[in-house]
Amino acid sequence: MGDAVFGNPIRNSTLRGLLEFEDDYNITSIDRARVALNMKNAEEKNVRALQYLENLKENCGVDLGTLCLLYNATGNTIKFVTHKNWYGNIGASPYPMEIANGQWGAFLHVKRNPDPNSDGAVVYRGKDPTEVECDWMVSWHNHDNKVHWNTKAYAKVREIDHFLPDRTWGTIYDSMLSSGYFHDSTRDNDNRTGCSLSVSIGNDHFPIAVAVFKLQDV
Repeated sequence: MGDAVFGNPIRNSTLRGLLEFEDDYNITSIDRARVALNMKNAEEKNVRALQYLENLKENCGVDLGTLCLLYNATGNTIKFVTHKNWYGNIGASPYPMEIANGQWGAFLHVKRNPDPNSDGAVVYRGKDPTEVECDWMVSWHNHDNKVHWNTKAYAKVREIDHFLPDRTWGTIYDSMLSSGYFHDSTRDNDNRTGCSLSVSIGNDHFPIAVAVFKLQDV
C-alpha cells in the first residue's frame, strides 16, 4: 500500500468472504463497486486519510491549500493520467499513482506565491460498467479572498485522452467557475454512460474536497 492510499483493496476474494457472495462464481465490477461503496468508511480508512492530509497541512508552510480525498468505488483500480495546475501546485506528497477499488487516495494542493489560489485538477483512468476504459476528472477552485470568491468543485467522466489537449482545460475552468460547492458528473449531457463522479468542497482557507468515483445506480 502506498503512502497516500488508505484501506484494503476490495477484490473478488474480498467478496467471496461475504455470505452473499461465497458461492458466486460470476462476480462483476458492479458487485465490487457496490461493496466498496458500502465500505467507504470501514476500518476508519477515511479518518486515516484525513489525518494524513492534516499532517501535510501543518507542515506545508503556506496559508492556503486544498485537502483532496478521492474514494474509488468503481469496481476496478483507477490509475493517474495527468493533472492541471491553473494556480498553485501539489504539496509535499505526490498524486497517488493508483487507487484500488475500496481505497481512499489523498493529496494536498497548495497555493504558490504570488498566486492567490489553489486551483487544480487531476485525471484518473478507470472503467465504465461495461469494462471499457474512460477518464475521470476532478477539479477545484480555492481562492484566497473568501469575502468575494467562494470555493468551487467540478467533475467530469469522458472517453480516454479527452483531458490531454491543452484546449480542453479552458472549457473545464469555465465550467468549474460556474459550478458550486458540489457537482456530480451525471448532471452533464456528455457524461460517460454508467459512471458517476461526485465532488464536494468546503469554503475555508484549507477546505476538504471529497470526490467519490462510482458506477451509476450502485
